[in-house]
Amino acid sequence: MSSPQLTPKMINPTAPGVPFGREVAVELRKLIGTRGPRVLLGLLVLIWVITALVLLLTSGHLTFGDTLTGFSAVSRIFVGLLAILLVTGEWGQRAVMSVFTLEPRRERVIGAKLCAVLIGAVAIFVVAVAMAAAIVAIRGGSFDFAAAAFRMNGLRALFDVLMAFAIALAILNTAGAVVGYLALPEIIMPLLLMLFTLPTAGNSGSNVYESVAPWVYPQEMFRAFASTNVPGEAWAHLLVCAVLWIGLPAIIGVRRVMSSEVK
Repeated sequence: MSSPQLTPKMINPTAPGVPFGREVAVELRKLIGTRGPRVLLGLLVLIWVITALVLLLTSGHLTFGDTLTGFSAVSRIFVGLLAILLVTGEWGQRAVMSVFTLEPRRERVIGAKLCAVLIGAVAIFVVAVAMAAAIVAIRGGSFDFAAAAFRMNGLRALFDVLMAFAIALAILNTAGAVVGYLALPEIIMPLLLMLFTLPTAGNSGSNVYESVAPWVYPQEMFRAFASTNVPGEAWAHLLVCAVLWIGLPAIIGVRRVMSSEVK
């Protein structure tokens, strides 16, 4: 009995590629549908619930700005970790070969992951704003300077998620990216500033810190955006910090992803 003859399939170079919207949908499923992200989202919801109960059951004056800042501070950390997992998970599990086989245009994979991360970050920020507003309304708190608080926390949320995405691209390792995202801007940078701005003969360390920190230290830079009237120099500080913490890692990361040999 002769075996059936199999007709080989030829590659059609003119066939349409995978639609970008479908790629974004796949990355969104990875962002919320796998075990690691589900654990992180569950922890975030638990922290939100505990925070909400504490704010509702305690006495004292409550403002929208302070409440939103509290919710956003926790949310930013978890959104950054989700972004890192989405970028580095396939490289750590050696599944990136399958990804680039299905979609050899690596720039589209990076773009789809970035879109999915931004969609997730916006959704989480909207929930945080809604919870903060609801708690303040229930407690009869103050909504003074709500616009300034919304602007500052929104910009900080966008900055942090883009920074986490860029650092993850540059390192391509989950543990290393998490350490870099949490330690570099929040621990190592202020320590370096304190070390290099110690008072010396003829100058004041505090004055040196105040002049240098807003240009390189995100935590210090965003203080100016909490006021109702943001000075023009604050936007220059934001641009420099974005180039340092987002632009440079992103350039290194995109170059690595586009040129790395996949094994």
